[in-house]
Amino acid sequence: MALTISDISAVLKRIIRPVIEGQLRKESLLFDKVKRNVGVTVANNQVFIAARTGRHSGIYTVAEGVEPRSGKAKYQQPNTTIKFAFGTLELTDQAIEAASGGSVKSIASILSTEIMALKDDIRMDLNRQFHGDATGKLCLANGAGSATTALTIDGHPAGLDASDYLSDGMFISIGGGPAREIASVDSATGVTLSTADTWADDDVIKKVDASEMMGLAGIIDDGDNVATIQNITRSSNPWSNSFVDDTSETLTELMMIDLYLKTRRHGGANVIFAGESLFSKYGSLITSLKRTANLKEILSGGWKGLEFMGGDVGVFLDPDTWTGYMQFVNFNALTIAQLTKPFQWLEADAHGGILKRSSSNRTVWEGTLKYYAELVGLRFKAHGRLRQKTA
Repeated sequence: MALTISDISAVLKRIIRPVIEGQLRKESLLFDKVKRNVGVTVANNQVFIAARTGRHSGIYTVAEGVEPRSGKAKYQQPNTTIKFAFGTLELTDQAIEAASGGSVKSIASILSTEIMALKDDIRMDLNRQFHGDATGKLCLANGAGSATTALTIDGHPAGLDASDYLSDGMFISIGGGPAREIASVDSATGVTLSTADTWADDDVIKKVDASEMMGLAGIIDDGDNVATIQNITRSSNPWSNSFVDDTSETLTELMMIDLYLKTRRHGGANVIFAGESLFSKYGSLITSLKRTANLKEILSGGWKGLEFMGGDVGVFLDPDTWTGYMQFVNFNALTIAQLTKPFQWLEADAHGGILKRSSSNRTVWEGTLKYYAELVGLRFKAHGRLRQKTA
């Protein structure tokens, strides 16, 4: 949907405050902290990772006069494809003219606010993807629907409000069905569609044409979520499996220590991501053991978290972490393979501008941000996960 004059009239007529404050969270720790293009080769839209997957077989200790056997190390080349993310804004010609007739402050406010909202939200959506398994699930249909526009939802993967990843004007697919536009997000558990549709209970709801980037739920795995990672079959390649504990039980510090020590054999996790419930649970465990549960700056850039293992590892709250998961991450064993910098203007590449006229409506101007990238695992056993843990 295009931004119209009615959307910005309040801004154009008077500026109540110099900054229009957003009401949405803007932190995207995982997306912000992963290094770019480390340990990978990007060719066209392919990503190749050089991986040593087996120890050298030519190491022997023998008696005097016995010739040692020769051998070799084992190498494989995992590979994956770049994914293409876009964020597009629309402005009507009338809205632009209305802004240009106002003060410089009005023009700057409406354009910068809309552009920054787009940049913030594409970054937040990528952070969501970086916690997922590339399936694109946003939530589930709660109950069957027959030729109706009223869609009841649940099953948010990170345990947030079911509608947290949905927005007015978004086009979704329910259970693999046709594209349907969301007319309005009505509550935490319900939306209204612009066109009636039919669906079954627990049908997965995705953005239309979803082809998303891989995330931690797929990389830090042993085949439960993603059986083939970066074209490597996990069942026949043990080195591609992370350390996992999937037993359904209450979180304890002992199980966290046990998993951390396993990752230490391969470099060790240096950060732990948790959702609200398990982050709060870990904080209570620290307090009960007579240690501080105060947030401290553990990662550069002002990122604050709780200390683990004497402060060597930080435990961070990231609301996009899947429900029941604690993700033990080694940032040196992850990289974002990217073809473009985040986030470039599509039109700027070709013509030096930002906006272009819509091909279908001459009175609408469009601007599109692009990011061509993929999250890549470099050493899977440097990571670990706790799953199905409760507070």
